[in-house]
Amino acid sequence: MLLERLNTIHWDWLVYLEMFIAGIAAGAYIVAALLEWAGRGNSPLARSAHALALPLVALAGLLLVVDLSRPERFWHMVVQSERLLPMLKIWSPISVGSWLLLLFGGITFVSFVDFLIDRGVFALGGWRRGRTLHGSAIGRVWAALGLLAAFGTAAYSGILLSTTNIPGWGHSTLIGAVYVATAIITGSAALVLIQTIRGLVDADVVALARTNTWLIVWWLALVVIFLATLGEGLRFIATGIALVGLIAAIVLAGVVPLVLGFVSGARSRSYLAPAVSILLGGLLLRFAIVMGPQSVH
Repeated sequence: MLLERLNTIHWDWLVYLEMFIAGIAAGAYIVAALLEWAGRGNSPLARSAHALALPLVALAGLLLVVDLSRPERFWHMVVQSERLLPMLKIWSPISVGSWLLLLFGGITFVSFVDFLIDRGVFALGGWRRGRTLHGSAIGRVWAALGLLAAFGTAAYSGILLSTTNIPGWGHSTLIGAVYVATAIITGSAALVLIQTIRGLVDADVVALARTNTWLIVWWLALVVIFLATLGEGLRFIATGIALVGLIAAIVLAGVVPLVLGFVSGARSRSYLAPAVSILLGGLLLRFAIVMGPQSVH
């Protein structure tokens, strides 16, 4: 009866799909920001991240709007309905998360425009091909802001879960950390997948794929620690179909890419299967964490 009384939240596939998509966008932009600071802000890999992040952020925002009981009132999340002034409730993870997604969307929009200008699609005064934001000193500052916004976007949904009174979510403070780690490995995998399909596997892609292997080891360790710190809350996540999803996530995003990387070595064509596997595992992890506690009555 207690769980039935507490479990008033009902989040379904729109929510964990939004978390997954926003996580990929955040992870990809983190890669681009690090490349910027390494002097590779105009590299094909960084430009792919700039092209990818904005559409994914826009899609994530659309999913959140559709999930609202009153989608037409989505703007009430960031604007006071009566005074039409910006509204930020710093004590509310939902309010902070809405602003983070809006801020990250603005940053990725500028980077997307910069990508189009770099491709010669159009120019805006002195902002033209050969004189772009990314690859410049100002681009490093912009990348630093984007890095912070990306980390916030990757973490906020996990922090939101951990602050609710749903058993299984509030038993550990590590959900946010797990979400950030998942965002980084899935964002990296998405970039490797895109560049491999495009036939643009250069030194940056190879380095990212190898780095992601070590990041997967870190992710696996973090997931294990997260599950171990859940205590009695573990039974609310490791149950039913959520347990199947959790096991599949660990296998697909962790075990499979590590095994494939060991077996196939550094051949570029071997990047496809691990990247797809990581993405599927990242989605299933979000599914297990979001849907598990809600399925227990």
